[in-house]
Amino acid sequence: MPTSQKSRVRTVLRGAALAATATVIAAACSSSSKGSSSATSATTAAPSGGTSATTAAGSAGLAAAQAVVAQYSSPPSAIGVTIPLLHKPATNITFAFLQCELESCTYEAAAAKAATAALGWKLDLISDQSANPGPAFQQAIDAGANYIASSGESPTLYKTQYQEAMQKGIKILSCYDTTPPQPTVDGVYDQCGDTSFVTKTGPLMADWAIVNSNSHAHILAVNIPDFPVLVAEVNAFKAELSKNCPSCSVTSLNVSINDLVGGKVPSEIVNAVQADSSLNYVFNSFGSLPAGETAALKSAGLLSRVKVFGQDFSSFDLKEMTQGLQTAWSADPKEYAVWLMVDAAARLSEGMQLTEERSSASLPSYLIQTPAEAQTVLNQGGDWDPPNMAQSFETLWHVNG
Repeated sequence: MPTSQKSRVRTVLRGAALAATATVIAAACSSSSKGSSSATSATTAAPSGGTSATTAAGSAGLAAAQAVVAQYSSPPSAIGVTIPLLHKPATNITFAFLQCELESCTYEAAAAKAATAALGWKLDLISDQSANPGPAFQQAIDAGANYIASSGESPTLYKTQYQEAMQKGIKILSCYDTTPPQPTVDGVYDQCGDTSFVTKTGPLMADWAIVNSNSHAHILAVNIPDFPVLVAEVNAFKAELSKNCPSCSVTSLNVSINDLVGGKVPSEIVNAVQADSSLNYVFNSFGSLPAGETAALKSAGLLSRVKVFGQDFSSFDLKEMTQGLQTAWSADPKEYAVWLMVDAAARLSEGMQLTEERSSASLPSYLIQTPAEAQTVLNQGGDWDPPNMAQSFETLWHVNG
């Protein structure tokens, strides 16, 4: 990551969003473990002028955005795997789940407990650091895990450990990273919530802002580029906004994991909004980012000027929606993602091929746009999953009869 010297560079871009590679971000993530933090910004601005061609493009783009919003206004109802296991899996299996330091990982840990309990497996729950997962992987290997699951971590960050895991026949399951499954290369057998997912939800939230603003959105996009999957999400968000709203713009605010954990993000957002009077929306690339955000904006007299929204809500985001402090979020079924990883392990334990792994990688999602919808999810525990998710998996696993 860059040093703590904060810089803001505004550049005019047209067309497709900036490309970013997992290699670059992995290097950034490694640097972040040294304790530095940063916030940088750049602006994607729409072409100036009011030509008839621009007007026509804007009208067509608004219609396209409205169609996407309508498509995702109701929750899907099915899980992404359909093929039953050959048999009920054996119970003498240890599944290690690496629980990261971020708030979103608490949902995932709860899911790991429920899913492994359904199979009668032993769960080894290990504390993990997103920017430095090697020690947690090593702990799981040393403890004799049969399967190791983690969230949002590139194999480049635990190369020594995946090499040892492969030598010992330990299989790795992953979600929320951009690395495709390459079991013969890095021991990773599945990758859910990957690029195919965020290049769906990122554009969805861009389209929501276009529709909500009637094509007058000027957005501060807050992101943590330590996570390659979030870079892919925000790039897709920018590309969709550029395509469907010639009159809209994006200013990027990149922060680090250390910034988030250290509570520095709210002040960075306030500074960015104060510096640009055109900003009227704040987009958060995942649900932990808005912690303290609306309070800081309100204290600075800015909350009435901007609408706060994002992808992958946390329960406190939904609570703030019910209070009128935030406006919309897309659902990212975090618990379901972990059930998918356990499902992959169950299939591998039976010697099965993961034939539905790619088709189920793009997780189900939908838009939560009203306080009432937010309250409904809160009443269900604060995380959304496909209806009857656990029962559906248990039926496929032959463990609920």
